Amino acid sequence: MNFEIIPFLSMNGKAAAAIEFYEKYLGANVLFKKNYKEMKEMNPHFSYEEDQDQYITHSVLEIGANKLMIAEEEMDSSRPWQLGNSSSLCIQSQDTNVITHLYKSLVQHKDVTIVVPLKKNTFSPGYAIIRDPFGIVIQLCVTVHDF
Repeated sequence: MNFEIIPFLSMNGKAAAAIEFYEKYLGANVLFKKNYKEMKEMNPHFSYEEDQDQYITHSVLEIGANKLMIAEEEMDSSRPWQLGNSSSLCIQSQDTNVITHLYKSLVQHKDVTIVVPLKKNTFSPGYAIIRDPFGIVIQLCVTVHDF
């Protein structure tokens, strides 16, 4: 199977500043970045507060040989954002079958919680969020990007 696991940081309004920091101090290369205003153009149902046009809905950075994803929102909205529960893992592949297989495998475990079931959304033909038995939030994403 061809997929990768990428750390995902939820920054609660500070994603743009974090991206700038990683660019300046770690030489990060921004592979992808979309803000709330751009997301609203893609999906008219996407809503946000008036002063949040430049908030980041999703980004992918390359730092050295690694990738890092950064956005504003927490992945498990059943728990309030706080430092310490603001990270998740993102498993992504361009192969829908790979993501579907991994999702079906994970949700077989009795202690896995489905936060968002696997389905198509605005940015992916297949996206899900689960919480594993150890409390780790895992996103599964069929990516349409080539990074």
